[in-house]
Amino acid sequence: MSEAPAAAAPDPALAHRAELGKATLMGALALAVLVFVAVVLGSFRKGHDLGHLLTGVFTGLFTALLVAGGGAWAAMTLLAPKAPPAPVDLAKATELERLLAPTLAELEAARLGIVHQVGLRLVSRVPLGVAAGVGAWIFSQIGRNPGTFFNLLEFMGLGAAIGWYWASHQLSAQYVRLYKDRVLPKLAAQFGSLDYRQAIEPDMSLLRAEHIFREFDRVVAEDEIFGTYRGMALNIVELKLTYGSGKERRTEFDGLLTTVALPRHLAGTTAVIADNGTLGNLADRFGGEGREHVGVEDPAFEKAYEVYGTDQVAARALLTPAFMERFLALGQRAGFLQPLALAQDNRLTIALPKAGGGDLFEPPSYRQPAASRQALLKLYGDIQAVLSAADAVIDLDQFARDAKPGPAAA
Repeated sequence: MSEAPAAAAPDPALAHRAELGKATLMGALALAVLVFVAVVLGSFRKGHDLGHLLTGVFTGLFTALLVAGGGAWAAMTLLAPKAPPAPVDLAKATELERLLAPTLAELEAARLGIVHQVGLRLVSRVPLGVAAGVGAWIFSQIGRNPGTFFNLLEFMGLGAAIGWYWASHQLSAQYVRLYKDRVLPKLAAQFGSLDYRQAIEPDMSLLRAEHIFREFDRVVAEDEIFGTYRGMALNIVELKLTYGSGKERRTEFDGLLTTVALPRHLAGTTAVIADNGTLGNLADRFGGEGREHVGVEDPAFEKAYEVYGTDQVAARALLTPAFMERFLALGQRAGFLQPLALAQDNRLTIALPKAGGGDLFEPPSYRQPAASRQALLKLYGDIQAVLSAADAVIDLDQFARDAKPGPAAA
């Protein structure tokens, strides 16, 4: 007779998360009740009438539901099955650790020093932040609408958060800069005659004048890969352009600005800009000096872009069928959106927007060990990604020069 299969042993980690989830939910419910009572009592103290009582009941109920909902969400998060960690390329991680061992040791020593400094600052600055929050709440009692007990907790929490930021932000930024400056040049050198530096803000005057970027008032250029790649001078800047202020601030561009020195000379200036609608295109046509609209024969390209050039012959020499086909394909690469282009003399500049948010080349926090395998592989992968985009940019011109006249190359 076959034996029944043994029951699976309970997972201790799952049981622990279940207990934490239950405790979190019960704590949130208890806090919700306290908040409800505090809000009702605070409202009733302002005026001993039915109106103030009902206001307190509805406000307290709404706030209590928010607290309980937050607790339920936290409990469900604890109970949800954890996704398996992403596979790690152990061979590459070991190679990078060996390459960077002395640098990572120095960074770890610097990191521990920063952790100590932050700890010393937290001892004084968090209490100061909390005290400032209490002071603000006390000051609010003088006005017509004195803060409730729940407001006191809000002020104290905000003050503590400000104190934490005050204690850690500057030192954290220093560590990030140090990590990038020490690690990224060595990683970039693994791909050839390339280096890394804190970005030098590119000259935006021609890009603005040619309407590659139309409207921005703030330029953030943080990281830059530069050097010689595939025999050509290469420069890649992670660039972000924004316009406006406060809640009205919008992002004009967030991506890679890649400039390649081509092995041939192109007369004049050619700009490939995004289609701007009928009225916008009309304004673009009259907005530049010494340039003309360049018609193209590819319907898909014509629909997506407007092309302007100061030399029609040079513009058409660049915009071969092969170039246009691969330029459209560049915007379909994973992680990127529709590119824009500017060619002048032998310089081809491609603005390639990122499809999702998030910054490239971000090192681990000072709260994590410097020799983090995941962080090293992420930084290495970021450089691979930008160079893959650079390959596509270089191939744009390579295929355009190699393609024979006629239909677009496959």
